[in-house]
Amino acid sequence: MSVILQVVGGGKMHLRSSDPDYLEHVDRWFDVLLPKVAPYVYQRGGPVVMVQLENEYGFIGDAHDKQYMRHLVKLARKALGDEIVLFTTDPPPVVEKGSLPDDEIFSVVDFGPGWYNLSDAFGAQRKYNPPGKSPALCSEFYPGWLVHWGEKMANTSAQVLTDSFSEILAYNQGSGSVNFYMAHGGTNFGWTAGAGIALYAEEGAGESYQAHITSYDYDCMVSEAGQYGQPGIGGPNKYEMIREAVKRHTGSEPPASPPPPTIKAYGQVDLQQSVPLLEALPQLWPGDGIISRRPLPMEEYGQGGGLILYRVKVKAEALQNGAELDVSSPVHDYARIMVEGKVVASLDRNKKAKVSLPVLDTLSSDQDLVTLDILVEGIGRDNSGSKFDLKGLMSQEVYLNGDLLEDWRVFPLELRDTALIPFQTQAGSAPKATATPTPTPTFYRGTFNADASLKSKDGILPDSFLAMPAWSKGVLFLNGFNLGWYWPSVGPQMTMYIPGPMLQDGQNELILFEVEASPKEASVTLVETPDFYGPKSKQQQQQQQHDMMAQEEMHSKVASSSKMSWKLMQDTVSSSDQQQMMQL
Repeated sequence: MSVILQVVGGGKMHLRSSDPDYLEHVDRWFDVLLPKVAPYVYQRGGPVVMVQLENEYGFIGDAHDKQYMRHLVKLARKALGDEIVLFTTDPPPVVEKGSLPDDEIFSVVDFGPGWYNLSDAFGAQRKYNPPGKSPALCSEFYPGWLVHWGEKMANTSAQVLTDSFSEILAYNQGSGSVNFYMAHGGTNFGWTAGAGIALYAEEGAGESYQAHITSYDYDCMVSEAGQYGQPGIGGPNKYEMIREAVKRHTGSEPPASPPPPTIKAYGQVDLQQSVPLLEALPQLWPGDGIISRRPLPMEEYGQGGGLILYRVKVKAEALQNGAELDVSSPVHDYARIMVEGKVVASLDRNKKAKVSLPVLDTLSSDQDLVTLDILVEGIGRDNSGSKFDLKGLMSQEVYLNGDLLEDWRVFPLELRDTALIPFQTQAGSAPKATATPTPTPTFYRGTFNADASLKSKDGILPDSFLAMPAWSKGVLFLNGFNLGWYWPSVGPQMTMYIPGPMLQDGQNELILFEVEASPKEASVTLVETPDFYGPKSKQQQQQQQHDMMAQEEMHSKVASSSKMSWKLMQDTVSSSDQQQMMQL
């Protein structure tokens, strides 16, 4: 099979602009989406009161495109009518860049607790709306924050959140409105995780890539599993505190809370079967791959996410005394380099595009050509700005010791069907699969039982959390469903959410695709409590809990001030998050 290019505009299409190629995609999407929304708008008896067009477009910069914004308005008006309230949302400093003036669209603002003086924030909103047509609205009020792999879990002040929320409700004689982002945490299942691009990077790399963790718990009032507060994060119960604030403001008792979800510790699961990726490759992609003279990003091969393997034959003698591999541009996002199935080096989007390979003097002297594989992982897409974040190898020019490599075979690995994985059945009592002496990307499989007697009255089995502290990095599948990336070797997320609706009576299947190094005993444990404090020792966890309590006490002292400062926001949000927030 040869490659047929599939990315419109060769990856150079200008997203979120009046670029005709981009608007063609917008038109096709809106032609499907908006007719589905139209019957439910408020003016037609439905519950949809407002419709947002674009999101924080003001962060695009000086190149913001009013023609593009007006195109969106035109499409929405045509499908939804002239009376529906269309709006945009931006942080107060960039409202003007992100919206349209006067009556063309309703401009609102977004911010977190303590970030701005409310008079300044809503004043910026009022300035860009017609007189008398700017009710104060914070459309994204942040009770927590997103988290990247390798960072501490967000744990912002519950007291500052509650006090700031109450101030918004009381603003302008009680006319302020607020919408939480997020009120209920979520999960980046499959290949849906986002990422951010920071301003700092290793010299020569060009950028600093930060992928979001699989959990989108966000330290908000309701966890991704539907629990009140954040059992896996800690701190005061924001859910109960916000309910009390609503009660004080309205003078009415809120409706009773639904019962919390049932969580079950199903116990240890031994992963008794395994198969290395390269052995499974003929079943995952029958044939000899896609013929590609030069390597291209995965999207050019019609792949929407996951991993991709690039294979090329090279001269054995080029590797026997050490070698330098140069992929010309940093990979998107991480890569393992294998020679004859053995991992010999790795590449990282945040580092240089060159890597030294070790001396491979074990290669047979009579070998002419050997197989060089580059397995690239797409961890999460940059969800800001207006550029493509393609995945895979980013340059068609890959060099080994200065020689250009051509005639590649490419294997897209979206892993949509785990039933294709040819697991090896162990003999006898099927002992647990153990790590090989030389770690190589490997699939592991195990099963556990869920008793039907545990079902709720709605027929749903209890949720659980999969603890895997001894594993390194990979992808988790439950009954064939992709639950997303795990990466406990860097944390902070140490458990993966297991939704009860995805479990089935009797036997359930877990598959791990470990891309780095598996533990000596291939097992995982289904537990009752999420863990976002890794990788750390017990003593470090206790110290972090102590630090959070001290931070909460400090915030409670300053929260009484009616003018909350940007400095307070700096105290409650990590420095890397501030960088991303300022450049999204």
